[in-house]
Amino acid sequence: MPFSDFTNPYQNPANIPQNYRQHINLQKLFKADGSYVRPAEDPVTMWALQILVEEYGVPLEAMELELNADFAEGTYQGGRRYQGRVDIVVYDDRYADSVGNLDVAFIMVEAMEPSKKVGGTEAEGWVNHLNRLNAYMSASPSARYAILTNGHHTDIYRRDLDYPRKLEIIGDLQKYESAGAAAQHSFYTVILNPTEPDGIKTGLTPLTRDKFREVLGDTRSGCHSILRDNEGLQPQEAVDAMVKFLFAKWYDEQATIDLVKQTGESRAYVFSVSNETDPERLLVQVRDTFEKAKQWERETLAKKFGDDLSARLAFNEGDVLQFKPHTTMEIVKRLQPWSLRKSSADVKGGVFEDFLSKTFRDDLGQYFTPTPVINLMVGILQPTVNDYVGDPACGSARMLTHVLDYVRKQEYAKAIANNAGNPEGINPEEPTQEFIKFRDNHLFGAEYSRNVMHVARVNTLMNGAQYADLKVMDSLERLSSITGGITEGLPERPGFYLGGLTMILTNPPFGSKLTNENILKDLAGRDGVTKKKGKVVKSIPQEVAFLNRCLEFLAPGGKLAIVLPDGVLANSSMQDVRDWILRWARLKAVISLPQATFAPYGAGVKTSVVVLEKRGIPVTAEGQLELGQEVIEFDEDYKVYMAQIDDIGYDTRGWPTHLDETQDIITNFTQIMK
Repeated sequence: MPFSDFTNPYQNPANIPQNYRQHINLQKLFKADGSYVRPAEDPVTMWALQILVEEYGVPLEAMELELNADFAEGTYQGGRRYQGRVDIVVYDDRYADSVGNLDVAFIMVEAMEPSKKVGGTEAEGWVNHLNRLNAYMSASPSARYAILTNGHHTDIYRRDLDYPRKLEIIGDLQKYESAGAAAQHSFYTVILNPTEPDGIKTGLTPLTRDKFREVLGDTRSGCHSILRDNEGLQPQEAVDAMVKFLFAKWYDEQATIDLVKQTGESRAYVFSVSNETDPERLLVQVRDTFEKAKQWERETLAKKFGDDLSARLAFNEGDVLQFKPHTTMEIVKRLQPWSLRKSSADVKGGVFEDFLSKTFRDDLGQYFTPTPVINLMVGILQPTVNDYVGDPACGSARMLTHVLDYVRKQEYAKAIANNAGNPEGINPEEPTQEFIKFRDNHLFGAEYSRNVMHVARVNTLMNGAQYADLKVMDSLERLSSITGGITEGLPERPGFYLGGLTMILTNPPFGSKLTNENILKDLAGRDGVTKKKGKVVKSIPQEVAFLNRCLEFLAPGGKLAIVLPDGVLANSSMQDVRDWILRWARLKAVISLPQATFAPYGAGVKTSVVVLEKRGIPVTAEGQLELGQEVIEFDEDYKVYMAQIDDIGYDTRGWPTHLDETQDIITNFTQIMK
């Protein structure tokens, strides 16, 4: 261990080499006349500092000396208030901002007089300094290593990051890999490159759906298996962990690119390992990247939503990303080559379908909507930048991300057409200001489960929609509880208000009954489907309640695409429901889905996609329109598109059939319904 053979070389401060003595980070050691502030301890501090620099490769710029600490001690001496100074703090210089500020502590050093005995209990002795060091470490969320030395004897500790954060003596430190050194030899580094579209070269490769499935999945080398085998996580716990890793990885990509653009210097990603990587340091880096991602999300959403964030954040203050160093290293190895930023919405959304669907079904009772069905619904509705689009049962928000991708492509094509057919100079990710406005202000999602909302928020973030208005919410709650009593929607109140959306795509939960008397009365109070022959019904299928709520959220002329069980469309007992639907909306299309559609995801019910257009004025039960006090007879003919899909692109086992009829349906609908 390099911390040995102490000869007190810097007992005389005049012997300190100039590069140390003149460095701004060391000025706190000296008085104005050049002498030490603490003549007995400071030579030990100087000796330890030189070893950290020359033997372990710690940059002087990553150190701070005599850092003031003020906290409730709590671990000894009755929990009294304690003030002290950490002799040396070594920061993780990968977290330097554009002006060099550091805030993630990694190593703390406590130096003491050479005369103090090991284990000595005298005043300002070994035990006192060890307690002080333990208090410093406990007060830091990130510090991993601690060093206690009197020069003649040195103990190096590793701090357990979990409660009670014990210090454990270890043999030695690994070399400190500076950010500059990491950028020199890492395979995954961001560098400036004017020939690239964004002016930078990332070194990362976009994922294919098969590759993403392999990286995340349940194979021997997949992240899911690593978390299960190394950490003993249950399926839902493993999913939660993977979503956190993806959140941190996505943020790492963006933050590293931003820093390179600000500083002009190459940077290695946090999610980048080599033979020189210290697993303990990587653990702290990934943990703190996750914390910085949470902070970024909170600050980003606060710009739009103010302090009303509790139901909108992907993760709360208590969520941490912290696993064994070996586990973290293995997960990072598998994620490091791939770009989440540049992978398509289909790829990222498909992974949430493939990888997460079984766990969500088994543990949370959630069912994913297969990609062909989403593409069908989006293609039928054809959203534009002028639409306000919502999903009141958004699950992982894949309906919204597919809408986003559809509008992006439409705007890209429009921008090229307006540029005389030339794509040069047009960013396919953000082709128009109209698209950016749509992305940031026109997407709304609600989900009852906070665990599922984690996935929804991360999914939208990875697709560039960080301002999408997603919230943990029961969409079947009394309307006044959702709107805060506000009774107006568009144009002033977009979102989940009466008439606050122009388009809704949703696959609501079905198979259970809504029996809450307050909600049934609430719906009936606005002439809802729960009002039958002047009375409030005792129960209603949950999917029908969602349909009712969707039509309330839609503005007149707004369009709804909803997945419904065929029983709603065919059972004689549901005739009153069908009558109510036709009073409030025009039926635009019914597209029967094959039995195989949801079979691979554990649901065997036969379903159809129903497309509705909300009327401006509801029709009375007698087939009349009410215009103020006047009642007029109502009679109209309009087109209704009916179709049956026999092959959705896979069979009941989920195996590809290489035939997907949904695109033909979209084309036919578009032509017939013009």
